[in-house]
Amino acid sequence: MTTHWLRSLALPSALLGLALTGPGCVGFINGDDTAGDADTTGDAGDGDGDTNTGDGDGGTGTGTGTEMTIYEIQQGGADGSVAAGLQVSVKSVVVVSPVNAEDGLVFVEEQGAGEWSGISLYLWDEVVMSTALQPGDIVDLVGEYTEFFDMSQIVIKNPGDITVVGSVGLDELPGPDVVNAADVARDNPAAESWEGVRVRINDAVIEEANDGFGQYLLAGNALVGNAFVDPLPDVANMGSYAAITGSLHYSFDEFKLQPASADDLDTYMGPPTPMEDTAIYDIRQGMVPQDTLVLVENVVVSSGFTWSDSSEASFFVQEPDGGAFSGIQVHLGDMSGLQIAPGDDVTIVGTYEEFFDMSQLVVPDASGVTVNGSGPGPAPEVIADPATIANGGSMTEDWESVLVQVEDVTVTNENPDAPDEFGEFEITGGLRVDDLFFSFDNWMKPAMGANYTSITGVLVYNFSNYKLEPRDGADLVSN
Repeated sequence: MTTHWLRSLALPSALLGLALTGPGCVGFINGDDTAGDADTTGDAGDGDGDTNTGDGDGGTGTGTGTEMTIYEIQQGGADGSVAAGLQVSVKSVVVVSPVNAEDGLVFVEEQGAGEWSGISLYLWDEVVMSTALQPGDIVDLVGEYTEFFDMSQIVIKNPGDITVVGSVGLDELPGPDVVNAADVARDNPAAESWEGVRVRINDAVIEEANDGFGQYLLAGNALVGNAFVDPLPDVANMGSYAAITGSLHYSFDEFKLQPASADDLDTYMGPPTPMEDTAIYDIRQGMVPQDTLVLVENVVVSSGFTWSDSSEASFFVQEPDGGAFSGIQVHLGDMSGLQIAPGDDVTIVGTYEEFFDMSQLVVPDASGVTVNGSGPGPAPEVIADPATIANGGSMTEDWESVLVQVEDVTVTNENPDAPDEFGEFEITGGLRVDDLFFSFDNWMKPAMGANYTSITGVLVYNFSNYKLEPRDGADLVSN
């Protein structure tokens, strides 16, 4: 690692914010529902944080502090020999992450890597706004060592307190030190020695694609956070990365790896094709985790494709025995080459997701759908009271994505979205009827008071409303 030059980090206003990442969402853990980010100390100069002190005035830097290595700070903090609040001076450490501008978060590490070698910095706002730190910078810094909710950090209050003295290439960053997921598990006290250190987990298997806060949970109980890569790439449960690299962060009472860029997520592989059939009934009743790749065999197609002006479209399937919770939407990223019709017997390999509270199987292309044969289309389930499947009805979830029929109904509102117009109308019981399967030119809205002997369609949920979706003109039988 070669030192090339001395560079001050104070920049003219035209260059402010260069090399900073956008805001990162770390998530709220263990029931924390506040909007604040507990990863770093409070706003500069507010005097209210546990560790952030001072009046927040800028300046050229304090220039003084007890000269220590990160190893000494981290081990001393762990055994109590280094007290929080100590002003420290640290020389020739390497920046190993971008700056999360919103949280003032960046990681630095000793060039020798290893346990106790890394620590997070908390940059006051004026430091963030007047510096351009980037991975590979070698820096000297002066700041206050603190423990913020048990996260070790050095608080940098003035732009002059951190100076770039050289740089290394990204392939020369310290580490990463290879660890097992269990070594840095989110609740493992022994992970303390790796806090702030750039580590790598090989063969990282995804146990939960989203823990509820946009983070991955890996087999071995290790978390992958999104402070610098936000959002994390879409993945499926039981998919895997060849390796995941990141500085180990401690926030909201949990350890988590923070990849510095998408390059730290090395070679994603989808989950192996499932071998066992999963029933739609089980998916719809919450027995299958979201983001799970499933095999759904020998279900019957209940609709054609929804109208689309691209190759992306959806259709609906249900279990042959029908009934409540028997149906689900299939969303195809590319329907090219696939022909389906009501009554087709199909087998599907797709990922179960909830899209704005609408259950669906997500299938990238036609290769995920196999047509096994054809037969008569499913008979609709007759719903005696349309109000039970309208907004607020007691049976909406039961019949979502199922082919249903209502009888002897009247148009009670020809435009429930007035003054806007979305092609919908309301019938008896407040049930909306929509045009999901129709092009604009082929959809004719009825007049107020129009009567229907029956309306058949798939019950869907979108834009916060349950709606009956007739598949073609034959599903609308007027008096």
